[in-house]
Parts: sequence; C-alpha cells; structure tokens
Amino acid sequence: MVASLAGCCRCLLPTLLRRFQLRHFPTPPPLQYSYISHQLPYRRPSILFAAMSSDQTSNLDDAFKQKRLLRSKVRKSLKSMDPSLRSQEDEAIQNIVMEAPWFKSSRRMCAYISCSALREVDTSKLLAHILQTPSSSDGNSSVAKKLYVPRVEDKNSNMRMFLISSMDDLIANSMDILEPAAVDRNGNPREDVMESDEPADLFILPGLAFDKSGRRLGRGGGYYDTFLRKYQLRAKEKNWTQPLLVALTYSVQIMEEGAISMTDQDIPVDALVSPSGVIPITSAALERMQI
Repeated sequence: MVASLAGCCRCLLPTLLRRFQLRHFPTPPPLQYSYISHQLPYRRPSILFAAMSSDQTSNLDDAFKQKRLLRSKVRKSLKSMDPSLRSQEDEAIQNIVMEAPWFKSSRRMCAYISCSALREVDTSKLLAHILQTPSSSDGNSSVAKKLYVPRVEDKNSNMRMFLISSMDDLIANSMDILEPAAVDRNGNPREDVMESDEPADLFILPGLAFDKSGRRLGRGGGYYDTFLRKYQLRAKEKNWTQPLLVALTYSVQIMEEGAISMTDQDIPVDALVSPSGVIPITSAALERMQI
C-alpha cells in the first residue's frame, strides 16, 4: 500500500511542480507595453503643430499676396512719376543726408548703388561724396569714411558688402547693375564688412515702399532682409551698437502706418529720408539723429 502511494506521488510530482511554477513565477509582461502606453502623449504635439503650421502658412500667403499687390501699385506710381520731379527729389534727398550730423559722424557705411532701371532713389552723388570725404585731421566736422557696397552672390538671397575706394571699383553684373568685384585690381580679396573687426555705423537702404512705422517692402528677393538679419546677429555677438538703418524714399513710396504686411523675416528700418526731410521712427533714430 505504501509502495503504491509512493509510486503515485512520484508520478504526480512533476505535474505539481509545473503548476507551482506557473502560479508563483509568472512570466513578466513584455517591455513593449510600457512603450506603447507613451505613444499617445507624443502624438498630440505633432497634431497641434501641424494645425499651427497650417494657420501660419495661411497668414504668410495673405501677407505675400498683399505685398504683390502693393508692389504692383507702387511700380505703376514710380513709372508715371515725372522725370523732372524725380530729379528734384533725388537731389533733395541726397543733400539732406549729406548735411545731416548723423551722416557726417559715421565712419563705416554700407550703401546701395542706385539703378535707374529699377527707379531707385539716386545715390551717385552721395557715394561720390563719401569716397571723397577728407580725413578728420584737417579739422573738418566730417570724419574719414569707409564705404561698403553690395554684391549679389547667388539666387538664394545671399549678398555681401565689399569695401571700395573708388567708383572705378564697380563693374556691371548680368542685370547691368553696378557692383564690386570680389577682388581688387591687384587680385587681393576685398574687405567684407561681415569679416571686419570694426562695426558699421550706418546702412543706407533702398526699397520699393515704406510705411511710417518703419516697415520696408523690398522687391521680393529677400537679399537685404537676409543680410541685415545676419549683420545684426554679428553685431549682437560682438556686443557692438546696432547700425542705424536709414532708407531713402520718394514721396510716392511712403505709405500710411501698417499699410505694409510684415513677416518674421522682414527687417524694419530706423528712419526714412524723403524730399521733405528725415522721418525718425525708432528710439535709436531719435537718439542718434538728435531730432
């Protein structure tokens, strides 16, 4: 009898052990369950971001549409502008700049080279004056100046500003716009304002239209906005005073405040110079122009 019971126990023992192991040592759940439980919280931000991006895209589309319409309107106004009036305003604007204390005290300037085909405010007299300014050692109220002018590098809104010492340093590009060669007549690289160890004091800027809050409407290429953004960042990194941004404008190019749409990529100006005089806009302009 005892032998029979012992035999039964030996037969049942493996089965009991297997059941005991299954009950008391369950296999842990796969780690992937805890990973899956975190999926939803990470999906939601992407959905919200997509919705925000859609709204932003719509706003940008509206801004670009308004800019296109305004560009067309201003181009027509410039095209119909009487040539004699244009010449008078060119002369008045340049004289106002050259007589201004904030211009005379500037040492390093970046200025555009006007193109008559684009109907930009003429800068030929102004640039010649800068290049001929005598040294301050003669007691003149003006100081010796460095002049940097733009050179378009590509079709991706990249532009550089190179130092010139004479108008003879300029050559016509493929669009018949004067700009400096990357090297001087001796084959040496020209000084790039972005690589200069000294800050620029003043930028003389072109544009198609401006409003009284300082918004500037360019021609759509983004060259000046891209360059100014880079230079302002460099000035900040160097702990320099930001340059004064002054735009030259015909009377027909000045719009009412808020008339020009603006995006995060657009750089406003500090002041306007029109035939009627200087229009300071920012606190920096009011302080440095002493108006």
